Amino acid sequence: MIGRLLTGSLTFDCRIIHYIIVRILMPRSSNLAQASEDDLILMWAFLTCLPIDWAHLIRHHMHKALRCNTPLPYPQLVTLFLQHFEIPLNSEPFVQVKRSFAIGSSVVTSFGYRKDMDGQWLKKDAQPPQDERTPSPPTQRDDSSALMHEVLSELQGLCTYVGERFDSLDGRIDAIDARFAGMDTRITQLEEDISYVRQCFNLPPPSS
Repeated sequence: MIGRLLTGSLTFDCRIIHYIIVRILMPRSSNLAQASEDDLILMWAFLTCLPIDWAHLIRHHMHKALRCNTPLPYPQLVTLFLQHFEIPLNSEPFVQVKRSFAIGSSVVTSFGYRKDMDGQWLKKDAQPPQDERTPSPPTQRDDSSALMHEVLSELQGLCTYVGERFDSLDGRIDAIDARFAGMDTRITQLEEDISYVRQCFNLPPPSS
C-alpha cells in the first residue's frame, strides 16, 4: 500500500471502529493515529460481517509482541486467566487502570467532534445547515479517504476475482467429466460392434 492513511480522514463510524481495534482488540503502543493494512482488513471484515477467528488472531498478536520484546497485550485478560488457575501474583507489579483507558464521550471529543442539539456527533468545524434554496458546495474527499476507499475496493475485487476463478475451474472440471462420460459410451459401443463382427465371422474370442 502506497502512502499512509491517517485516522483523521476516516468517517465517524470507521474512526470509532479503528479506535476499538488499536486500543482493545489489537492493542499497540505506537502509531495509534495511523491505519495499518491489518487495521483496514479488520475494519473491512466488520463492515462486511465476515467471521473472524479471534482465538488465532489474539494468539498471533501476543506471539508478535513477544518477538518484538514489547509489553504483553491484553493484561486484564491474562490476569483473569492467572487468577482462575490460582497462580500467585503477589510478586508481580500492579498497575491501576487509568480513567484515560475508558472509552467515553471525551474520546469522541478528542477526535474533533461535538454533539449538536439533536444528539448527533458532528465535526467541530462543520458549517451549520444552509438554506435549501442555497446550493451547498460539493464535498471533497482528501487523498487519505480516497486511499482507504481504493484499498477496500481492491479487497472486494480480489474476493470477486477468486470466486470467479473457482467458478471457472468448476465449469472446466464438469466439462472434462462430461467428455470422459462420452468417451466411455463410445468405447462400450465399440466393444459391442467388435463382438458382433466376431460372431458373424465365427472368430474366436481374443486371448486374455
